[in-house]
Formats: sequence, structure tokens, C-alpha cells
Amino acid sequence: MRSVLLCALLATCAQSAWGSFAPSVEVLVAQLTARHPEALAAQSRTDRALGRQQIADAAFDLRVTQSTNIRPSGYYDGRVADQRLVQPLKPFNAEVFSGYRLSDGTFPVYEQELQTLDAGELSLGVRLSLLQNRDTDPRRLALENAAWRYQEAASSQLLDVNKLLYRGVSAWLDWYQSTLKRGVVTSLLLLTQDRLAAIQQRVESGDLAAITLTEYRTTLTQRQILAQEAERIEVQAQEQLKYFLTPTKGPESADTGKLTAPADIAWPFGVVTRHTQEAWSAEIEQHPALLALTAKAKQLNVDERIARNELLPELDLEMKVAQDFGTGPEALDGTESIIALSFEVPLGVRAAKGRVAMAAAATREVEYQYQVLAAQLLRDLQVSLTALAFNEKILVSSEEQEVLALELLAQEQIRFKEGESTQFVLISREKVALEAQLKRIDATIDRFRNELIVHATLAKLAG
Repeated sequence: MRSVLLCALLATCAQSAWGSFAPSVEVLVAQLTARHPEALAAQSRTDRALGRQQIADAAFDLRVTQSTNIRPSGYYDGRVADQRLVQPLKPFNAEVFSGYRLSDGTFPVYEQELQTLDAGELSLGVRLSLLQNRDTDPRRLALENAAWRYQEAASSQLLDVNKLLYRGVSAWLDWYQSTLKRGVVTSLLLLTQDRLAAIQQRVESGDLAAITLTEYRTTLTQRQILAQEAERIEVQAQEQLKYFLTPTKGPESADTGKLTAPADIAWPFGVVTRHTQEAWSAEIEQHPALLALTAKAKQLNVDERIARNELLPELDLEMKVAQDFGTGPEALDGTESIIALSFEVPLGVRAAKGRVAMAAAATREVEYQYQVLAAQLLRDLQVSLTALAFNEKILVSSEEQEVLALELLAQEQIRFKEGESTQFVLISREKVALEAQLKRIDATIDRFRNELIVHATLAKLAG
């Protein structure tokens, strides 16, 4: 019995995860950004790009190497232990290294460089590039490329979250609009039902003809159908909204029950229409899609620099200072300095030239895509602002029309009670008032939608 009660309690808690009231728009946006699986998936892609950046940066970590060489059999019995610390440096593709080597036994003449005094040899050196890989090299470019990939992923994440928020808030507005309409239609239906009893009494008393009651019942049936249609639209809109109200994993958490609109929807997407053209252009320049294209162009530029680097000859310099300690051959006593210079000229560079041309062409393509997208965003923004300006005028007119229609209805109701008007005129006034109220609701929601579209065009829904 306890388990049954516990299951029932858990089911009730799951059903009332949001309570009987739907969240405000502000709360919905916060919940979608922080908890919705689509937003979390986008965040995971950005985290993966951050991991690539850490991997690229690890190429410059301090390295420790250890090698041991032992002759277990043969005439010579030399043994060598060599340990080295290497710290890569970004400038000049350089490496600073230090080492300690200790050997024992006898070596053939071609391995005499392995021999040390009995306390070992300490060494310190630097290796750097003078031509190819001097200004850039694959490790540095990989690190830079990873940073631009992270920027592209972060911009794409912001785009994905904005698309999610646009769909979620649009679904919320659909449901809110259907709820308001259903409320207006239901109020008219209740008024019609209340008046039915009075008309029926007047027909029974002989004040009205029987056909009047039949016609009124026809009107009542029509309004019942209208209310059922409004309720169907509301239920469907709520089912669409449930996907965005899922606070936890699993389909069972989507059962939110019957939702009620909050008293304050906390609309966070107001639009200041007094911005200048330059201000809107500056807003568009910060669009995540354009930032993602910029990051992509930077990555292609990195590929081009890698290809151009391959065209240069290799000229590498290595300098090392070594000192042996202890006793042993006199030839090993003292400080040893070594300077090594290596030079290599690449002859077959056609492949590198081809990669340079490909990267340059790809960069130009992205630059043209940037120009096209910026122009499209500016066009869409202007269209949305124009629609918003007209919507403001339509909303004012719709509110005036609603006020006048309700005043006419109130006056007609007084005249009907006093017997100076007919039922047909009253029903006509009610129909006009209903249409005015529905149009005002549509105009109000359309204004919200247009403001939402402006923010969505600028990808500013996520703040």
C-alpha cells in the first residue's frame, strides 16, 4: 500500500513540475538555455572544441625522455643512461633542452661520443629554426587553428541556442494566443447559455415567438462549436509547448497537465526602433553566424600559411654546451661546445603551391559568403522592423475597435433589456465584439512575434 501511495505521489509531482501555471517567457528562456537537451548538446560540442585546444597547447609542454643502451654480450661492455628535459618554445620553433648522461664500460671507436667521466655529463642547449618554421610551424598553427575552431564552435552554439529559444518562445506565444482566444470565446458562450433560460421563459409566456428560441439555440450551438474549436487549438498548442517545458529526462516528465497563463508574461524582447542604420549594422557585425564565418576564414588562412611555410628552405641551428664531471680519460675533461647548422632546400614544391592556391580560393569563398550573409541579415532586419512599425499601428487601431465594439455591445444590451432592440441585433453586436477582441489579441501577439523575430534575426535571444 505504501509503495502505491509513493508512486502516486511521485506521479503527481512529475505532473506538476511546472505547477498549474506556465512559466513566464523570461523563465522559459532561462530554463531552455540551462537545461534543455538541445542547448546541452550544443554546449558539449563547444566543450569538445575546447578539448582540441588543450590538446594543441599540450604540444608545448615540458617533455622528459630517458634512454638506456646496454651491450649484454660481445667484446665491448659499454652501458649508457641518457636523460633529457625538453621545453618547446613558440618563437622560432625553438626548443631549450638540458640533459644528463652517464656511461660505464668500454665502447668501440665509433661510439666514443657516448663515453663520459665517472660522474656523468651535464649538457644545456637550444635548437631553433631560421627559415622554414621560423615565423610559424605546424605546432603553433595547430594551436591557433584550435582557438579559431573553438570560436567557431562557440558561435555555432549561440546560433543553435537562439534557434531553440525562437522555437520555444514561438510555441509559448502560440499557446498564449490560443489561451486568450479560448477565454474570450468561452466567456461569450457562458453569456449565451445564461441568456437561454430567460428567452425560454419569455417564449413560454408568449412574449416571444417559438422560432426565436430555435434561432437562439442555433446561435448557441454555433458558439459551442466555436468554443470547442478554440479549445482544440489550445490543447494542440500546449502539446507543442510541452517539448520545451520538459525539465528532466524522459517522456514522462513532459506531462505538465492543464497550463494557465501567468498574470505577467515578463516579455524580455522589447525593441528600440529608433536605432540608426549604423547602429543596426554594428549589431549585425556581432552576429554569431558572421563570427563563425570569420573564424572559418581564419582557419583557412592558417592552412594557407602552412602551405607557404613549406615553400621555404630549412635552416636549423643547434647550440649545446656540455661538461663532464669525475675521473676518466683526460680528453673528456673540460667544457665542450657544439654548434650545428643544417640546411635543406625543397625542390618539389608544386604540391605546396597547390595547397596555397586552394586555401586562398577557399578563403575568398568564405569572404563572399560573409558579404552575402551580412546583406541578407540586414535585409531581414529591415523587413522585420517595417513589419513591427505597421504592427504598432494595427495594434492601436485594433484596441480602438475593441473599445468601440464593447461600448456598442453594452448599449445594445441595455436597449435589449428595455425591449427597444431585437435579439438578432444583439447577437450581431456580440459577434462584432467577439471579432474585435480576437483581432486585438492577434495584433498583440503579432507585435510580440515581430519583436521576437528582430531579436532572432540578430541572434540576441540568448542575451
